[in-house]
Amino acid sequence: MNKCIKMYENKYKNLKITDLPDLETFLQLIADLDEELELFAIGGTAMVLKGIKESTKDIDFLTDASYDKINRMFTMAGLAEKSRSQLVNIWYMKDVRIDIFYGEFILGISLPDDWKELSEHVKTIGRLKLYILNWYDIIITKISRAEERDYQDILVIMKSQNIDFNKLKKRYYALAEGAIISAHDEKFRHLERQIK
Repeated sequence: MNKCIKMYENKYKNLKITDLPDLETFLQLIADLDEELELFAIGGTAMVLKGIKESTKDIDFLTDASYDKINRMFTMAGLAEKSRSQLVNIWYMKDVRIDIFYGEFILGISLPDDWKELSEHVKTIGRLKLYILNWYDIIITKISRAEERDYQDILVIMKSQNIDFNKLKKRYYALAEGAIISAHDEKFRHLERQIK
């Protein structure tokens, strides 16, 4: 795994652990703007929302809203933008880091056309609709980053969400072949070894 190129800069990750109350504070802050917005929880954020993990390093969402809309809303909510990158747009709510991914592109992966319809609606707060990206695509994004904590999360997700391993493998390879994932085959084989 040492020869893999890191697709996601991790050096600015939150030193503070982010938990459900932090997540709920953020969501309420955005909902209070009373504008229509859909946010899709990914990574540890999705796990915290489902109660299968107590905390995460930051808050991660995918959205199909434009950067301009997010920038305007988050600025109105008093959040501070750290990075304007559309690969990962980084914001802060005091000491809580919020990463926003746009469209269907996460960590070098362009999600398949059905990503949105497979997502699970969690709740609506005012005009804010909150979803969890489907677990198969969450696992795939974790494989693409391939840090040890990602593999630990994957094992927890697979056990708690009844993941069909063959379905995961088929979806992963269909996406990985056209994605910007270094050593994609090696990363998946590493997961297979951990499962065995």
